[in-house]
Amino acid sequence: MVPFSRLRFSLRDAYYGWFVVAACNGIAFVTWGVGVFNQGVFLGVFVRDYGWSPATLSVGPVLFHLCAGMAGVWVGRIVDRQGPRIVLLAGAVLIGLGMIGFGLVRAPWHTYPVFVVLGCGFTCIHTITLGKIITRWFVRHRTRAMAAATFGAGLGGALLVPLNAAVIEAWGMLAGGFVLAAVTLAVIVPLALWVIKDGPEAVGQEPDGGLVADDPQTVDLDTDSHPWTVPEAMRTVAFWGLSICFALGMAAQGGYLVHQVMFLQMSLGLIGAASVVTVTTLMGMVGRVGFMLVGSRFSPRVWVALMFAIQAASFLLLAIGSSATELLIGSALFGLTMGVIVVLQPLATASVFGQQAFGRIYGPIYMSIRIGSGAGPLLAGILVAATGGYQAVWFLLAAALFAGGIGIFWAMSASRR
Repeated sequence: MVPFSRLRFSLRDAYYGWFVVAACNGIAFVTWGVGVFNQGVFLGVFVRDYGWSPATLSVGPVLFHLCAGMAGVWVGRIVDRQGPRIVLLAGAVLIGLGMIGFGLVRAPWHTYPVFVVLGCGFTCIHTITLGKIITRWFVRHRTRAMAAATFGAGLGGALLVPLNAAVIEAWGMLAGGFVLAAVTLAVIVPLALWVIKDGPEAVGQEPDGGLVADDPQTVDLDTDSHPWTVPEAMRTVAFWGLSICFALGMAAQGGYLVHQVMFLQMSLGLIGAASVVTVTTLMGMVGRVGFMLVGSRFSPRVWVALMFAIQAASFLLLAIGSSATELLIGSALFGLTMGVIVVLQPLATASVFGQQAFGRIYGPIYMSIRIGSGAGPLLAGILVAATGGYQAVWFLLAAALFAGGIGIFWAMSASRR
């Protein structure tokens, strides 16, 4: 019989990086659950109860993405110099103010400054900061850790959206804003102050708990031997390949997420469209779990090309499909890849430029990504108005994804050479 002393699990001997991953899940729970998915709840109430034009309100999400992108340049520099803690705390405060601001809105234009504040807060707790945290703690298991660190995003949408809707229906918009603000502060502030540490050396450990030199999964650390600057990075093919091609990918992703219900309800009705959205969200969680389990088997450039190709195929199916089954499969394939593509953005950047300069290099790339996210829904709406339907939109987004996947694979291959 094995002695009980040999079976005991000692928290003192565990690698602290996995506790950091758990904390990042809590942050992702707020990042997406409060900062992204609940935007539609507030906007839906403005349209339903106040009769405001969706076209007028759509300016807000565009401002959100533009401001998030511009703030990302500064957030990346701050997180490199001062660590993630101060950035996370600032993000929690800004997100909370944005949520309360929704409850105080009395005219359509009032939503614009709210989205500006929300966008700045979102950047502080999104992939720039989370990516920096994970790249500091993990090398050999970086892919698995990054996927695991964002699993809470799907749970945030699944739990906080119905919570906010129920509070608004019972007590009004301001109550909903205060509840989400309270959730944000209650989750992020303790994690930032007492759990998140600025790298393994802060607790006397090494990345991954100690690298194994001959491990085939160990990431090449040559990029960390050079202190990259932004001008130097901008002279590389990889920087522009990541910036432009990920922007194309997020333009496609943002375009579908905003227009999904409007597109599907033409064939499935509102309830049927909402059900497909739920399936899309659940498939996003499935994709993250699958990537967490097998992501380390291939390099980020291979995964980017594969995920972009699968998502492009989903748009082709949506463009040519007409039955409920075809639309469901197309949306499910889209959902399977959407979370993985977000995870791959910081992973691909770190694999090229390393973790020491991650924040300052990923900041400008992130700005390009956010511009694509904001431009996609706007351009999709313009094209729908011009063509009278979504078929041309989905074909165009599929082409953008195919081009983006090939472009990133080529650019990252060139950087390795």
